[in-house]
Amino acid sequence: MQKFDEQSTSLIQNWDQAIKDQIKIKLITADHIENNQFLNFTKKLLDTAPKLIIESEKGEKELPCFMLKENITYSALPLSRELTPFLEALSQIDSNEIRLSDSILQSLDKIDIPVSLKLYIALECPHCPNVVKTLMPLAMVCKNLHLHIIDGTLFPETATKDGVMSAPCLILDDDFRWTGEVSAQEVIKMITDRDPSQLSAVTLKNIIEQGDASWIAGQMIEKKKIFDGFIKLLLHEVWSVRLGAMVIVEELVETDPELAAKLCPKLIDLFDTKDVPVQGDILYVLGEAGSSETKKWINNKITTLEHQDLIDAANDALDTLN
Repeated sequence: MQKFDEQSTSLIQNWDQAIKDQIKIKLITADHIENNQFLNFTKKLLDTAPKLIIESEKGEKELPCFMLKENITYSALPLSRELTPFLEALSQIDSNEIRLSDSILQSLDKIDIPVSLKLYIALECPHCPNVVKTLMPLAMVCKNLHLHIIDGTLFPETATKDGVMSAPCLILDDDFRWTGEVSAQEVIKMITDRDPSQLSAVTLKNIIEQGDASWIAGQMIEKKKIFDGFIKLLLHEVWSVRLGAMVIVEELVETDPELAAKLCPKLIDLFDTKDVPVQGDILYVLGEAGSSETKKWINNKITTLEHQDLIDAANDALDTLN
């Protein structure tokens, strides 16, 4: 079981005495080799801080994490240098008093779509605590900032997957990144100044899941452009994600059929690289958004299809086009 040294124990006990009310957070477990470390750490933390309540539940995330708020997850064991910023974040939940300048608060109000911020830290890194202290209040105030803090030394496979070589490393929407310390103003400016057409598939997926699919359709119509990230959603391996994207296609077809038709050549080019369920949904989109050229392609393609579900989907698409 993870043990606290004398200094950490004293810090936690003093923090527990200082907070007003009980604080409730969640431990989200996962099928990961480090899962037991989080369970053991949680038990020790609860023994040391009686006012802290941590509810454990099985999650769908790849990594175990503490969920401080719905938009703040912490896949790290807050030890060493990271204990203080972790406890400070919990105190902000307790007091609901977050000190940010008026200019930052006004800028945060402009963030009206979900944003993914992934921060990689290392427990012995001297700069990481400052970046955590910078980002935590922003996410506390703005629910559209989805902050995931990850200990890259604890989860090296995840860090490698994201191309992280050092800490701290902050990644915005799986695209833009900072290495080293970063200011709140710089992060917010990058978020608010982004071109919507450059939003990643991850961000677009978050927008759909928040019920703002029409915003994506409206942005593509306004810019007369199909976003690259949106194509990825139509080809996503998860059916519910594809379904949300197909709802947007239907809105495009109704509002701007010429723009919707621009989807077809890209989907046709990728058709043979996908598995049967995705191919079936591609055929649905082609039927909704296609042109006479799309109809010719489907007529030719249907003679090569072997899976009955795809044959049925192709016929349905032709019926729609007719």
